[in-house]
Amino acid sequence: MNTMTSPRFDHLRRLTDSQGLLQVARGDVPDRFSGYDAIDNATALRLCAIGSQTVESDVSHLLTKKYFGFLSRGRRYDSGVRHHCDSTGGWTMQGDDALVQSYLARSLAAVIVSELPIRVRLAAADWWRMLLDEHASRVETPLAAANWLIAIGQLRAADPGRDLDRAECLAHWLLEDWYYPNRTNGWEWYDAQWTPWAATVPTALWYAYHCLGERRIFRVAQAMTQFVVDHLFRDGMLQPVGTQGTWSRNSNPPQYAQLPGEVYSIVELLCTAERISGTMSYGDYAELAARWFDGHNSKGAVMVDPSTGGCYNALTADGPDRNQSANAVLACLLTHAALAARPVRVEETIRSLRQEEYVYSDPSIGS
Repeated sequence: MNTMTSPRFDHLRRLTDSQGLLQVARGDVPDRFSGYDAIDNATALRLCAIGSQTVESDVSHLLTKKYFGFLSRGRRYDSGVRHHCDSTGGWTMQGDDALVQSYLARSLAAVIVSELPIRVRLAAADWWRMLLDEHASRVETPLAAANWLIAIGQLRAADPGRDLDRAECLAHWLLEDWYYPNRTNGWEWYDAQWTPWAATVPTALWYAYHCLGERRIFRVAQAMTQFVVDHLFRDGMLQPVGTQGTWSRNSNPPQYAQLPGEVYSIVELLCTAERISGTMSYGDYAELAARWFDGHNSKGAVMVDPSTGGCYNALTADGPDRNQSANAVLACLLTHAALAARPVRVEETIRSLRQEEYVYSDPSIGS
């Protein structure tokens, strides 16, 4: 079932200049003074890598060159990347460094296993090895650990024995230091409260199970995924946790402002759970969640600008925040990519073939 309007790269290209991906847009107009964020550019590079088989090669390769070039210019002596570049070319280092490097790790891993040009993949592989040695053991938050786990899990396809010791350490840290101390009856979660993009953590545990084969990792990933399904799907739609307030075991989730990135993290979780567990119902929930962008949300508001292909920044109590910044459009495009990578169901293939057979046998066709 097609749950979203077809993806368009118009606005992403509008936000991309000769330096990289601009962070902010005012409405649909890029804000040249906002500068460039390393996480946004790493995420955009990952989008190009994921879509290297489906997006037109000239578009994918051009954007890849710009995003990889931006990250390379921001590279530090320790193989990490600096965090932000302002409009004058000045670099700053504000924020969670371990988190920034973990997003870079996901990007490099996606490039390595992509269909992008070989020179880009080789450059990414060289950078990956140095980044892994310097930064994989410095994680301080569950989200950073999850990004590293997903990156290692993606590389498993190219080298099944790659970095399994690191994956085991990261997965056990998430279980022993986070999930087991914080979970309670009715709160099958790794932290005492929900944080933005928290669904990335059970996604990582699915990858860890796929790499390591530990049944307890499977059970925790399954329990946390079911927690998301039970609590965030209400009234026949996804109702992601808003960012105006906090949600803990003793409170109700805030309703607004809902972020596109939060929706994508849930879609990615459900698509990963479907692929690794073989449970097709997860994919059904993923499709339902993706319809948030097309107006199947608590405001009935379409979150994609039909004139630009851009995505609005947030769904607020008053409707969409109509600014179309980088993280929002990336979340929407990555949601498309996640759905496109879902396994094809046998019954859907048979149905499609039967429809084609009917069309070709209909004597009215071509008359």
